[in-house]
Amino acid sequence: MSTIQKPFLDPQKRVDLAVADLARRVKFSGLVTVIDGERFEGTTDGAGNPTIWYETEATTVARDYEWRSRTKPIQFDDIFRTRLPIKLNKHITQGVRTTPEQEAFDEVSYARDVLPPATTAVAKKLNAKIENSLGTTTNWKTTDLALGGGTAAQWAEEKLVEQLLEIQLRCDAQGMPQGGRKLLAGKNAYVKIAASKSLRAYDLTTATSVFKRGVRGYIEVADMELVNGVGLLGDDEFVVLHPSWAVMPTHRGEMPDPSFVTWAAAASVEGFAIRIQRGYDLNFDRNGQVIHTYWNIEEIKDEISRHTKASATSAADGSEAGDPIITDDNLVLTGKNVRIAKGAWTTPTA
Repeated sequence: MSTIQKPFLDPQKRVDLAVADLARRVKFSGLVTVIDGERFEGTTDGAGNPTIWYETEATTVARDYEWRSRTKPIQFDDIFRTRLPIKLNKHITQGVRTTPEQEAFDEVSYARDVLPPATTAVAKKLNAKIENSLGTTTNWKTTDLALGGGTAAQWAEEKLVEQLLEIQLRCDAQGMPQGGRKLLAGKNAYVKIAASKSLRAYDLTTATSVFKRGVRGYIEVADMELVNGVGLLGDDEFVVLHPSWAVMPTHRGEMPDPSFVTWAAAASVEGFAIRIQRGYDLNFDRNGQVIHTYWNIEEIKDEISRHTKASATSAADGSEAGDPIITDDNLVLTGKNVRIAKGAWTTPTA
C-alpha cells in the first residue's frame, strides 16, 4: 500500500513570504530610515548584540591660501563623519502554534491563513516603537513652527500657503535635508491643509464634477508630503521631518543550532530582516513557529556648529560664514537633531 506524500512548503519560501508581508504592514516605516543590519559589517558589544555603525554625510572645509606671499602654511583638515554605533539589543518575537495539517498548506493558503495574524502582530509592535520614539524625543532644534492663528476675519487660504512656505524656509535654514520631507499633521492642521482650495492643482471652475467632489491621496505642500498624523499627534500638533531624523536597523539574529529546531530560515526586504524557526512539541502534537527580529531606533543628533560672519573673521584661519567650526582638529556638534521640527496649529478666533 503506497503512502501519498503531502506537499511541503519550503522553509525559505515561508520566511520570504513573511518578511514581505511584514514590510507592507509597518505603516509608519516611512517616518524613519529603515536599514537591514545584514548590509553592514557589524561588531558585538560583548553581550552578543550586533552593532551597526551608521555614518552620516561627510564634511570638510576649504580655506583661502595666500599663494604669493606664502605667509601661512597650508592647513590640513580631516574629512569628518558622524559615526553612530547602534546596538541591536531590542528583540521582538511572535510565537504561534499550528497543526500538522497546516504544514501541508500550499503557498497561497499559507500566505492567506497562517502568516497574516503573525506578521500583523509583529508589525503592530514595530509601529508602536516608531510612534513612541517620535513622541519621546527631546532633541528638537526647532519647536515653535506655527499654523493658523489670528482671527477668522483675517484668515484666508493664501495665509495658509504663506505659513507653509515660511515653515519650508525655516527647515531649510536649520539644515534639514530637502528631498523626502514629510509634514505629519494632527487632526485640525491636517483638515485645514488637505481641504485648502489654494493647494489644489486643478481649476475649480473648469474641473468636472467628479473632481469637484475632491480627490484625496498624495498631497505635497511646499516640498513636503502631507501625512495624516491622527492617532500619532495631538489635534493641534504637527511635525515636519525628514526620514533620516532617526535610523531603525533590524537584524535577524544568529541562526540556531540545527539540532535544536526542526528548521530555521531568514530573509530581508526593504530594510526589514527576520528569522523564522520551527520546533515540534510531542505533548501537544503541534508545530511551534517563532518569528524573530532584533531592532533599535537611534536619533541622528549631528547638527554641526557653524561659523557666523563674526566668528569666521575672528578665527582668522580662512573660514567663511557657514563653514563648520573645528576645535583641536575636532568637529564641534551641538547634540541637536536638525532633521525634525515641530509646531502647533491655532484655530483662528471668532
